[in-house]
Amino acid sequence: MTRRFALSLLAGIAVTFPAAAQTLTPVKVLLDWAWLPYHAAFLIAQEKGYYKDEGLNVALEQGRGSATTSLLLSQGNFDIAHVNITNAAQMVGKGGPIKTVAVYQHKTAAAFIGIKGKVKLDGPQSLKGIKIGSTPGGSDALSLRIFTNANGMKVTDLNVVALDANAKTTALFGGTIDVVSGDSPAFNAYVRATNQEPMTLQLADAGVPLLGFGFAANNAYLAKNPEIVRKFLAASKRGLAEAARDYKAACELMQAKVHLAGTVERCVDYNQGLLALSTPPTDPAWGQQSTEEWTKLVATLKAAGELPADDKPLATFYTNDFVPK
Repeated sequence: MTRRFALSLLAGIAVTFPAAAQTLTPVKVLLDWAWLPYHAAFLIAQEKGYYKDEGLNVALEQGRGSATTSLLLSQGNFDIAHVNITNAAQMVGKGGPIKTVAVYQHKTAAAFIGIKGKVKLDGPQSLKGIKIGSTPGGSDALSLRIFTNANGMKVTDLNVVALDANAKTTALFGGTIDVVSGDSPAFNAYVRATNQEPMTLQLADAGVPLLGFGFAANNAYLAKNPEIVRKFLAASKRGLAEAARDYKAACELMQAKVHLAGTVERCVDYNQGLLALSTPPTDPAWGQQSTEEWTKLVATLKAAGELPADDKPLATFYTNDFVPK
């Protein structure tokens, strides 16, 4: 056998061997809450292999509110989190070693929601004297404190009824509360699912410049794995874009894979409401954060006593270095 023939044979053999299995990098991701309609994007990214395409093995874990998610992320129990950014900012103010790496909901969904014909909401003062269902410990409670401060009120000026998140809808429909304090896409969808019309007062329309959903990372993880964070955001953006392209299919996937409370139709309504408050995932500016919005957010949190008065640089709170191009 000539040397040239032997090399040709080896080359042919090498081509016919299957490629070695791809080694995937594990990433621990904590969600803001238990499975909700907008989490479908992450299931899509797993199901369609978007994370795998980036060389990632993403483990998703349900959360119990953005405040808790921010705390666990700061403690290093997770690498990346999907979180309400206002809660993430509050954690940074407490010295928590986390940083916001992308924001896609620049207008908070926080609102007061009642049922049209049963309550009238025409400004902050209209909340006085009615029963408001609120969940302690979540982004909802933080938003309520900031809202009252921004409007020259105190939380004690309002009749706030502490309720578990899962009990608020039942209480609203049962008439034991008049409005809920929470995210408008969710509760608007719940009300419409009963063939009633929601009455909504958005906090963003009442002088409250809070940020909504985005992603944060643990600082130590971010320093060691910058490229992994970039890849995770890129794959998640693909998942969000696919969900927005066909919310019905996204909700059906969620129904098949995990527990989905309510109907597919309500899930679609919920997601459409959230998208209306968000930067579309197909927008080139998706994920980008501005100095102006962070300056307003930090100032608002300080004024409400939710951040210390020290002057942390804005770079402590956020970065655009990992947003996918």
